[in-house]
Amino acid sequence: MPRTGRFLDIRRDPHSDELLARGGDSEAHSILQRAGFVAVVRLHETYHRVPTGLAEDEESRLATDAVARLRAAG
Repeated sequence: MPRTGRFLDIRRDPHSDELLARGGDSEAHSILQRAGFVAVVRLHETYHRVPTGLAEDEESRLATDAVARLRAAG
């Protein structure tokens, strides 16, 4: 069975300079939230961002941890 919605993109938004995660399925959303990302639910999309007020090195650590968790989950 093909896995749709499994592609996830974590990158810094060039306009807002926020670290955002877009895409993925419900399992990926759950993993991102457990890793410390904050869900942003809009009418036509759901994405995640790092909490505000973090230093850039802390944002990188959080993103690295999230990627490791996502890879471990497959």
